[in-house]
Amino acid sequence: MPLESLPPKTLLLILKHLHSLEDLHSLFSTSRTLYRTCGNPPPKIIPRLAANSGRVFFRPHPHLLLAFTARQLADWAITSHDNRFLLETAIQGGVETLLQLAIEVAELSMDDIRRIYAYKSNVLNPLDRRLDLSAGPASQDNDFLTVCNDPETALLNWIIYGELFHHSHELSYLPLPQHKPLSSVTRFKWFVYCIPDINSFNYHKFEGAHALISQLIIGYDEDRFPQLSMQHAIREFMNESLWRPLLETSPSFQDTPDPTLFVSAAMHMGLKSLELLIPGGVEKLAGDLEQINSGLQKLRSEHGDDPEKRLRQAAGDPWLPYAHITLKEDLRFALWGDWQYDAVYSDSEDEDSQNESLDDWYNSHGLQAFESKLSERVRSPPQREDFALQGVGHQVLRVASVS
Repeated sequence: MPLESLPPKTLLLILKHLHSLEDLHSLFSTSRTLYRTCGNPPPKIIPRLAANSGRVFFRPHPHLLLAFTARQLADWAITSHDNRFLLETAIQGGVETLLQLAIEVAELSMDDIRRIYAYKSNVLNPLDRRLDLSAGPASQDNDFLTVCNDPETALLNWIIYGELFHHSHELSYLPLPQHKPLSSVTRFKWFVYCIPDINSFNYHKFEGAHALISQLIIGYDEDRFPQLSMQHAIREFMNESLWRPLLETSPSFQDTPDPTLFVSAAMHMGLKSLELLIPGGVEKLAGDLEQINSGLQKLRSEHGDDPEKRLRQAAGDPWLPYAHITLKEDLRFALWGDWQYDAVYSDSEDEDSQNESLDDWYNSHGLQAFESKLSERVRSPPQREDFALQGVGHQVLRVASVS
């Protein structure tokens, strides 16, 4: 019996046994029947095929595919304690392990694959060149102590940060989510384990730092200083002065009650953040910018000039340094163990309330002890009971949304 004569439902079973997108292309190139039947596989199958083709077609791997699946991964993770635990466990395994979890969770269509290629060509490649000239190897005539060693990966890590932690970034301008955002501990662990830098491991006092980083630098071409590279990229290129002149042309920016927060929110929209930097990007994303403006207007009208406490209550995160998180400040702690904020917030129902609130602990023990306590959490493997305790703060979201 010819293969093409089988029922479509049977032909689709073949897709589960393919290894890569190259195999898929070879399959549906053999006949029109197979092309019509298998040319657009179910979305749950494509992430696995794409990942197995990553080192050829989706470079830099695994960061490019993570950039396009991180938001789905975050939306899945916040829905249950077990999912949060699995995400943090995957993060501590490094960027490759995080992609494996994303493959299991996310869905991609063939249209999404085409969108990845278009984004890389139209957005990443031009910005990669600009970052290289500003802060990368091309910016130096000879070997220099600090450069952004891999500009394209730095850009993708910027995207992943915005996508994976989008619930935290959106607290100030979108309706409160049904579930609280990922915790600050999870966020700092992403920096430490998925952008593995020897400085970070040393400052956070990891035992066997050199052996550990050797296991985690897959995807970084043996670069042991990717966080330092990112910090240099921010200093020389990826900062407010890059986005603000473009955003100032937007009617939404001109109407916003808080220009600084508006720019920060726009800078941390993940994939869309970099689209803003491409000619025509501000006009293309006018709807997203107006959403930021409208949200900030509402925040100001409901909570005045200082909504910080309400937003931190809504987050329900005892380690949240500031309601409006930024990659620059998070990176400072992840890289150097340097806490740059004036205080911390602790809800009375959070995990440390059995003894003393985190605020009281901070005030009585001092900044250095607080940094050490947070570093210890970053070093420690996740425990399921920690995530169950975090669930106590869920009601804070609903109370804050109706107050």
